[in-house]
Amino acid sequence: MAIRVLLWDFGDTMVDERWMLAPMVGVPAWQEAYTRVLRQGDFADRRNLGAISTQDVAANVGKVLGILPALVRSHMEECSRKVVFFQRVLELTNQCKLPQAIVTVNPDIFTEIVVPTFQLDRRFSTIITSWECRNSRKADLCDVARARLDRSLRRDECLLIDNKLENVSAWCDRGGVSFHFHSEDDMSSIRERLRH
Repeated sequence: MAIRVLLWDFGDTMVDERWMLAPMVGVPAWQEAYTRVLRQGDFADRRNLGAISTQDVAANVGKVLGILPALVRSHMEECSRKVVFFQRVLELTNQCKLPQAIVTVNPDIFTEIVVPTFQLDRRFSTIITSWECRNSRKADLCDVARARLDRSLRRDECLLIDNKLENVSAWCDRGGVSFHFHSEDDMSSIRERLRH
């Protein structure tokens, strides 16, 4: 079956996912504090499911650092405006004539800041996020994207490109087609896959 749609993971597939770890001016402990807050219990999972907002994250990190949550929030938003895309991935998304979707496990700040800053909603046919769907299972998110794009699409016509093997495997287990992304060097292999 020919591929009719591309489903792109975002973090560490399209971009370097460490964008929120960029230094905060005058706050050398930013990275450690931010990471510590997200590692508390199921905090990160609840954030990706929309149960914890960016404002909640800012309040918690602010408490750890002893600074105002508004300053933390401002820095998080600034980091989200400086996401670094993998150039060859971006070139492929721009050149590909097939409908494309982003299917990502990401919190509200992705939709509020990253999407409009980089006009992702103009470049991709649909964007499916875990926080909006209240679901972080990538195969489920792919099915949501498939339904939004075209209800007649078969799973074996939808190619998921993802850096996590468990996501690739889960989509294949449902009958989908996947490519396990490792680096920008994979672009020629993905192009070749699209020719068949």
